[in-house]
Amino acid sequence: MTNEDTSHALHVDTLIRLSNPWLTSEGAEFLRDRFREHRGDLDWGWLLDQAARHRTLPSVGYNAGRFRLHRHPEEATHTITHQWILTAAYEGNRRRNEVMRTETAAILRTAESLGLPYALRKGFTLSELLYPDPGVRRMHDVDLLMTREDAAALGAELAGIGYTQGRLSVDGTEVETFRRSTRYFWNLHVNNALPYVKPVADPQVESIDVDFCHDLTPAAGPGGEERTKAFLARTVPIEVCGVKARGLCVEDAVLDLCVHLHKEADSRHYIAMGNDLMLSKFMDVACAVSRTTPEEITRIAHRVTELGVQEAVFYTLHYTAELFPGSVPAALTKAVEPLDRSVLTEYGHLEGKPAAWVSDFHTRLFSTRRLSEAADARHLPMR
Repeated sequence: MTNEDTSHALHVDTLIRLSNPWLTSEGAEFLRDRFREHRGDLDWGWLLDQAARHRTLPSVGYNAGRFRLHRHPEEATHTITHQWILTAAYEGNRRRNEVMRTETAAILRTAESLGLPYALRKGFTLSELLYPDPGVRRMHDVDLLMTREDAAALGAELAGIGYTQGRLSVDGTEVETFRRSTRYFWNLHVNNALPYVKPVADPQVESIDVDFCHDLTPAAGPGGEERTKAFLARTVPIEVCGVKARGLCVEDAVLDLCVHLHKEADSRHYIAMGNDLMLSKFMDVACAVSRTTPEEITRIAHRVTELGVQEAVFYTLHYTAELFPGSVPAALTKAVEPLDRSVLTEYGHLEGKPAAWVSDFHTRLFSTRRLSEAADARHLPMR
């Protein structure tokens, strides 16, 4: 292994350890000693950039702050460069999540008032129910599973609390409606509705976006409407953002996280945006599956087989286990392992045009140039 390879491995391992919201006191002492030992070797510019790209910067700040990792008992000066950036990232994200929590509560109350079947996905079902601190996880939007008809009905009600289906203007003051051609394309090719957006007058939150998903498992083929109704029939009562709501049952929630992660890792659209691989997404999966019981593992495996999404779930569990050793029960990975493991080294399966990656997964995960390998990647129209 070359010195460059050794340095890269050191930086990657440091980023993963620092990003882990379940960092222990022993793990913190290990990092504290590493920062001192490799004081001149660690590139904090690279670490900050990658933590921002992978949306783990708040978690890094959380760990750095609660363990005071910038101080070493045998050092007179700080061992972390720009500690204030880490602190500000965590505190800013905590504030951001407070604003989003209030807005999400209003959305959920509106959904409950209609009495229509729905499920809150990801987001606060993770940060409040599974993560150790409300400021750790970076929120992007409010994800709901609903049928197209019911989503349209809720969307109409959301207009009463300030939401418009469209995209935020460049100056951030209004929401611009989508062109008819864009609406047509999304209705025909995408299993999500175009987002509903509300501008927010807060420096930490540019807007609140509501994303309606109509099919959690598009890889399963036709019949998405009926699959969605089945998912919604199995929802369970939860309490998030201070209100009562509906969430996916354990097996469906784990399946959703796994399939969603693979969809974005596999899709040319997300590759084109650079959002295909994020450490934070694997962290979500590690958070959810690490708590599963043997009975739940059996139910998850059954649901995966029933829906025929073994490749997507195996991909996610395989690489989550590599990034966060011990987080994924081996029995679960084995139960969903497909006969064909090419999903680990290819992209474009959901589009029916798989192509092989040249570099390995770990190289791509932290590379800013992986798009050059997928020259056929493209954006969806969003105007």
